[in-house]
Amino acid sequence: MKNLTLSTLIVILAFSGVNAQKFKYGHIDGQAIYKKMPEVQKADTLYTKFVKQLEDQIKSMQDEYNAKVKEYQDNEKMLSDIVKQTKVDEINSLGERIKKFQVSAQTEAGKKQKEIYEPIRKKFDAALKAVAKKYGYKFIIDKNTLLYFDDADDVTKLVENQLGIK
Repeated sequence: MKNLTLSTLIVILAFSGVNAQKFKYGHIDGQAIYKKMPEVQKADTLYTKFVKQLEDQIKSMQDEYNAKVKEYQDNEKMLSDIVKQTKVDEINSLGERIKKFQVSAQTEAGKKQKEIYEPIRKKFDAALKAVAKKYGYKFIIDKNTLLYFDDADDVTKLVENQLGIK
């Protein structure tokens, strides 16, 4: 039984080797291509601006919170119990709004990132598929994830040309 399983495995590997030789493999430097795409630079600028607006709003809210806390601490001894409680409730409420805004801002930043970068990713994927089809590649792998590769199969320039990048 053991010999049968071993011989079956050898036969399968032998046929796999024959089939694998029919496939044309290539690799790309996806990060380098991505950085050269003009759309990415524009998207980076838009996204950075969007995130900066959110960060500025959070900072403004945090500054307001800090000012209210300082005002409360400076005047605490002169305030009546009811005014103290009102001020504490107001500060706590603002703190909760800040937390909610931070969570909402993070969600919105993720949505904006997807909205901005998804069309670029689709364009990149389409160019990659077009190159694979045109030149007969069955597999194209990003070389940044490989431990070893032969430069003869680098299709980075082909994909850049497909994207119109010089």
